[in-house]
Parts: sequence; structure tokens; C-alpha cells
Amino acid sequence: MKSHLATRASRLAMAAALGLACNMPAGTSFAQTAPSPAPAAEAASDATMTQPADTVGDIVVTAERRVVNVQKAGASISVRGGEDMLKEGKFALSAILEDVPGVTGGAALAAGGTAGGGTDNPGSGLVIRGIPSNIGAGGSTTSTASAAAIYIDGVYNGVGSSYDLDRVEILRGPQGTLYGRSATAGLVAIHTRNPELQDVGGMATAELGNYNLQHYVGALNVPIVSDVLSIRAAGNYYARDGYIDEKAGAIRSIDGRIKILYAPTDNLSALIGAALSDSKDHSGGRLIAVSPTPNTVDYVDTSNVASVAAKSRQIWAEFKWNVGFGELTYLPAYRSFTNDGTLLVNGVIGILTQPLSTRKDDFVTHELRIASNPQSELIWQAGLFVYNNVLASTSAAMFGPVTFYQDDIIKKKTSAYGLFAEATYPLLDTSRITAGVRYDDTKISVNELYRAGQALGGGSFELAGDAGKRHFTNITYKLRLEHDLTSANFLYASVSTGFSPGDVTVAQKSTPQGTILEPLEITAETLTSFEIGSKNRFLDNKLQVNGAAFYTKYGAYQSAGINTNPNGFPSVFSTLSSPLVSYGVELEVLLKPSVADRVKLNLGWTHARFVNKPADFAFWVANDEVSSTNNPGSQAPIPLLVSLGYDHVFTLPGDSSLTFHGDVRYLSGHSGYYSQLDLLAVPNIADNVRIKSAVLGNMNLTWAATRNISLTAYLRNVTDHRYITKTIYGSGVYQPSINDPRTVGGLLTVNF
Repeated sequence: MKSHLATRASRLAMAAALGLACNMPAGTSFAQTAPSPAPAAEAASDATMTQPADTVGDIVVTAERRVVNVQKAGASISVRGGEDMLKEGKFALSAILEDVPGVTGGAALAAGGTAGGGTDNPGSGLVIRGIPSNIGAGGSTTSTASAAAIYIDGVYNGVGSSYDLDRVEILRGPQGTLYGRSATAGLVAIHTRNPELQDVGGMATAELGNYNLQHYVGALNVPIVSDVLSIRAAGNYYARDGYIDEKAGAIRSIDGRIKILYAPTDNLSALIGAALSDSKDHSGGRLIAVSPTPNTVDYVDTSNVASVAAKSRQIWAEFKWNVGFGELTYLPAYRSFTNDGTLLVNGVIGILTQPLSTRKDDFVTHELRIASNPQSELIWQAGLFVYNNVLASTSAAMFGPVTFYQDDIIKKKTSAYGLFAEATYPLLDTSRITAGVRYDDTKISVNELYRAGQALGGGSFELAGDAGKRHFTNITYKLRLEHDLTSANFLYASVSTGFSPGDVTVAQKSTPQGTILEPLEITAETLTSFEIGSKNRFLDNKLQVNGAAFYTKYGAYQSAGINTNPNGFPSVFSTLSSPLVSYGVELEVLLKPSVADRVKLNLGWTHARFVNKPADFAFWVANDEVSSTNNPGSQAPIPLLVSLGYDHVFTLPGDSSLTFHGDVRYLSGHSGYYSQLDLLAVPNIADNVRIKSAVLGNMNLTWAATRNISLTAYLRNVTDHRYITKTIYGSGVYQPSINDPRTVGGLLTVNF
């Protein structure tokens, strides 16, 4: 599933490297869960609705594959509610997660965070607890597994994550036992609204904003047979102009989803769904230019505008059957991704043109689980996960009539399965122990033809047969102790591991005889994390304080996205790896001093460093602090994030209300990427590429005329603070990226 993202990240890495080198001289939300197909989940969800309005409400989560109160889950879990996100104008995952401790980034909508036609691996845009996703080889296709996973309605990297949402659950720390591949650093589980069996209803939202934003969402729930059969359909249209160039940065997406819930008895349910997403992104026009002056943002105008259209399709189901001693769950899914078009990337020599086409990218997954009844003394679950992906794609990079490379994935097949089991047993009335284990097996077969242009030395290489096959296996585990100090105070301590499978592709290598093409192998990686945490309620449930401390050892962070040619051109990419250690603390505080007020304070501090760096890694990655690389698609962890939010509800005549929300975030400065060669050329390079700290704020005001009609006005990035989020250096010039500008919008929501 990772392959296409790394394909696109690779293309942009190559484009950036070529462009630069060619000129070388030599808190927890107040979310409530919507009804679930599982009867136990429905009961737990309904129980959350009866608490007093002046207390912090309970939230039911299912991210650990069972229904549990988040305050009794022995893991660092944050929840964001769909209604809250709607009112705050948060639809992109990066905005939803912006105040979550220990998390940087969001879904990778396109390689490098720019327009470019989407990606089949959104998890690569996430950095959790200082662990960035591995970077694939520039100018080639490397399907490196992302360090974090995204699940949508239980489907790995599923379709439809930004509309008709119920809640988003964020789990920090490895989740390898229950989720396997790519849940190395953590995961984000997105839940959209399920059909309701009793009532006809739905919602409609119309949103308008600056940059010609037009956003419309609608959903309709219709019971066909009361308490037995219901259907829910939802649609989404999103379009806006570009933030830098009106036409060249424009994006548009059309999404749709339908779910059918059939529950003939209390012991049996079937949820069947289908989803689609069509998007078009544009590039070119006015772009951020390279400059010899650091920490400046210049622009260059081009006459060309190109676009890439992407399509995703998905069908899936979730069958639940209570067999007496437990519940059996089966979740099959099919997903496809295709795209076609041209991406324009700016460099020193001008605009590089990158035609790309994903002809086939099909995923089939099956998950079968059996779990104990919630009332059992021994709470257990076991299961099997099967994953298959077949990919065929083409990418290239050109400057005018000159072709730098063309990479054809004739056929790539990835097959994997995982066997897992986990159990929780009470040691005492107030203490429990949880143990889990998983075995993963991944096989990869690649048939790839890579052709280098004369500017890169010429030649071609085909990876096929046994040379293109790899086999990876691993065992991950979890061990956790939990203790109830009181009914409202909870402690836990855990050790857990994660695993990412490796890969193989074609890449260039610099030798004394010149540049050659050869297979490039990415090895499998493991991670071990230790965590202690506490979850508490005080002041008669008016104050909630959750905290955790963690220490993580990453066996070897790998990057094949760094140009390791000392001469800079032609770009040559080799596998670089180094152990990584990350530790830190996280704090989430929620206070409800009155019915009308709530205060939320979130803090995350992460110390992530490369340690015991091998000589080649230390030469090409001079910074010890974990940062983004000079690959445009890479993300960096933010060492310190502090977020403070406040809400107040004004009661108005006529059963109406006015709710004010404001929040402010502090993002600390952090290191940028630079090599020893850069340090020799520019002694103060560390300061030139360092990312400065920033303070950002948001506000919104919601008028609820009745329980069913509301009008919201929001202001994101209130002060319009534009700061540099990343700087790529090469050939004596700098190319920065910047954050989003101030956005203003209003939305009318009608529930019926």
C-alpha cells in the first residue's frame, strides 16, 4: 500500500535535487460516539449521554479493537469529535491533529505537501513521537512503509476521511500487535457516521470562504425496516483556489459514500459500504523560488499550469456475529487508486516537468477476529489479517526536451499476512495485566524498468525475477500493567514493539568508475517503546488530567531520499540508516468549571535524536536532532507543542445559543537538514536551515438558532502569520516552504 506515495515522494526528491544541483559550480474533544453496529458499542455509547452538563463527559473508543472508556484504556489516546471539527472549520487531517501532543503533520494528500494528484499512502504525512516515515529513493520507486498508519472505518488507508465524521481516535506509541504493518509509531483511526436503525434524518452543510472556497456536505439516513435495516448516504464537494497562485494551486475533490446496516437480531449485524473520491490538483504558475539568501521567501512566475487527476474506489463490509462465548468479526475490503497527469516542480534551472500515471493500484484486505464477551473475566481477542497489493505505474522527470529519467513499475506485487492475539486478565480487583503477540510475513515481487537520461549518465536496468523478490518476517509483542488507584484515577505501564517491512527498487549508485544502476534494498525495521501513564478525574468530574512519559528505541531509521553524490550532479541516492532514540512527555488537561465554560490545555515535548550514527550517515546527515531531509515529502517532529483552548456558551432568548471558541498554539523551533559538505561550504548552515518557533491562533463563533440549525463563522491563523516550515539547501541556494495563510469562512449546518 505504500508504493505510490513513495513513488511520488521519489519524483519530487529527484526533481528538487536536479533543480538545485544543475546549477552547481562543481485535548480531548467533547465527542460522543455515534451508534455502532455492535450492540455492546451502542450500549456504551448511549451511557455517555446521561452525564451532567457541567462535568467532563465519558468517551467510548474502539481503537484497541474493543469498546472501552478512553479513561480506562491503558494507552495514550486522544479523541476529536466530528461536530466540534465541523464548527471549527477543520476538515484536513493536519488541522484536526494540530493540537494533539506528540503528533506532527497529517494525511499526505500529495507528495511534498504540494499539488500533485493525491497519494495511496496518506500515513506517510504523519510523525508521531519523533518518528518520521522512511523516505524512498529519489528518481525511483521505493514502497517504504510509513511509520504511522491511518484507518478509515477499519480499512487500512481507506477512502473518505474528511466528511460526515463521527470521531477521530489518535493512538500514540507502537500498535504493532493489533494492527501490524505501518503502525510502528502509532495510528489514526477515523470513524465516519454509521446508519441509524430507528429514525429518518440527516444533515446538510454549506461553507464559503476566502480563496474562493466552496464546500458542501450532505448526508441522509433512512431506515428501510425499523430496527433491522437502514441506509446512510453522504456526499462531499470541496474546491478552492491556490494560496500562492489562484489557478495553479487550485484543488477540487468530489466524494461519496453509502453504508447499509442490517441487524436482524441482537447477535448479528452486517455493515456494507462503498466509497469513491475524485480529485484534481494543479501545479505551476507562481511558485516559491530558490534564493541565495536564507530565511527569505521569493516567488517566480511561470506561464504553465498542469494538473493531475486521481481516483479512488472502495467497497468493504463488517460482519459481526455473537457466537455465545464471544463475538466474531470479519472485515473484507477492496480499494483501487489511479492517477494521471503532469506535475510541475520549480528548480534552479527552471521548471521540471514530471509526467506520471498509475495504471493499476489495487488493494485487497481481509481481517478475521474473534473476541471474548465484554463481561468475561479474561478479556481476549485473536485474529488473522491478509493484505495484497498489485501496482503498475510510470513516472518521469524532464527539463524541456531533455529526459532525466523514466521509471516503469511493470508489475509490483506485495502479499502479507499477520496472526495476532491479545488478552487482559485481572491480577486483583484493581489491577490487570495485558499481553499480546503478533507474527507478520511479507513477500514482495518487483518487475521494474528504470531508464536514466544522458544527463544522469544514461543506461537502463530491469529488476525482475529472483533479484526483485524479498521476504520479511517479524514478531511483535505488547506487555502492559494497569492499576486503579480509585474509580477515577488510573495508572498503567507498558512495553511494546512495532515492525515495518522492507522493500527493493532500482536506484543509482556512485562508484569510482562512474554512476551505475543497481537494486537498492530497504531492510525491515523494528521499534521498542516503554511508556508510563496516568488518567485522572478530579473535582467531581469537572477536571480531567491525562499524562504519559515514553522512551522509544528505533532500530534504524532509513532514508534513500538524500543525494549522496559529492559533486551534487547527477543525483545519486543510497540507503542511509541510523539508530534513533526518542523520549518525552505528554499532557492533556480538560476543565469544565461551569455548564457554559470549558478549558483545554495540551502539551507535548519530544526529544528525538539520531544516536551511534554510522560514518556514512553522519557525513550526509550532520544534524543529530531528527529533522526533515532535503526530500520535499519528508516531515519533521516538533519538539515542543503547547495548545490552549477556551469555549464559552452564551444562552440567548428563544432556545438559542452563541458559542465562542478560541485557541492558541506554540510550536517550538527545530533543526533543519544539512550535511557535512553543506557545513564546510556554509559554516552557519545550521542556523540558515533551522525552523523558527511560531505562535498561531484560531477563533470561531457558532450561533445555534435551534437544536437543528447552526451558523458558524471561523478565522484560522488569526494573525496571518506566515512562517517557514522547512528549508531545502543545495548549490548555494535555499528553497523554503511556508504554512497556510489566514483563512476566513462561514458555514450553515442543518440537521433534520
